[in-house]
Amino acid sequence: MMMKKIFLTAVALATLLLAGCGEDELTPQVDTSSAYEKYIVENATRTSADSLIYEWFKQYNTAFVYHIDDKDIRWLWSSKFSLIYTPFDPEREKDMELLLKHLKLIKQSFLDKYEEGFLRQNLPYKIFLLKDLQTAQTSLKYNYVAAATNNQDAMMIAYLQSTGRAYSAPVLESELSNLFGAFFYQRLPVKPMKFINSRVRVKYTLVTVPEDPAIEEELKIKPDFENEDHEANVCGFVKGYLPTHVQAPGEQQDFTDFLWFITQNRGSWIRQRTQFYKRLAQRGRYFIDFYREQLNQDLIELQNKKFPNDRVTYEDFIPQ
Repeated sequence: MMMKKIFLTAVALATLLLAGCGEDELTPQVDTSSAYEKYIVENATRTSADSLIYEWFKQYNTAFVYHIDDKDIRWLWSSKFSLIYTPFDPEREKDMELLLKHLKLIKQSFLDKYEEGFLRQNLPYKIFLLKDLQTAQTSLKYNYVAAATNNQDAMMIAYLQSTGRAYSAPVLESELSNLFGAFFYQRLPVKPMKFINSRVRVKYTLVTVPEDPAIEEELKIKPDFENEDHEANVCGFVKGYLPTHVQAPGEQQDFTDFLWFITQNRGSWIRQRTQFYKRLAQRGRYFIDFYREQLNQDLIELQNKKFPNDRVTYEDFIPQ
């Protein structure tokens, strides 16, 4: 469990460094043995939702938590992260029905998208399940969001959007894919420098204005298939952002996009793009090499398991 072991190591080092502090100065905040295990096990048969949470705890070594105190969520965010949320009420039958629907939606839109061993290695220790969640955009404005992280050891996933209706599976899939990728990226023991350094420089963060004039000429050569991310792909990015698909992704989003690109798509769809866009292929190869060499994980194998009848190969990331 590489990433979880990395987190444990960080906690151990921090403990040693702070060992000289007085008892009143240091209060341990993280229980790496899983503070929620006792509750999850004891309530494994209480409701259908609890049974599913118990099964996931055994599968992924991650606690999906809905019975929470405010301090569970906020302790690392004090005066750094403002949020408004509504928890599920364990005593309300209707809330437990909604929670079960929430869990099934998470399974469909997120957990089923990845191989079990990959999730067991890389999921955070805690995932808080909430009815709804709003995060501060400004000091006066809050926006509803489907998911968020505390940038430490937990993620939060909400069920209801501002309209009071559940988030759709495609929306939740997109939000959780991005969040999971970002969560993973922040905890990497080493960064993929070859991949990062291969980012094409663009002006004004727009993929339509690369600094290299030769790349600007390539933008005029269109593929024989529809592609709203053509400019981004020419520059070696998986996606362009904003409604017009012209904003270059940041470093963290770039990493997340490639994880999605390689593991969550059919081989024929990937090949269509890597064989036309040489930088997309090259950066994909750097990304795959990094995972294999530094994280001991084979992304090609993950894609093959997900799409056994439409596989991708390493050679598909060597431009023709």
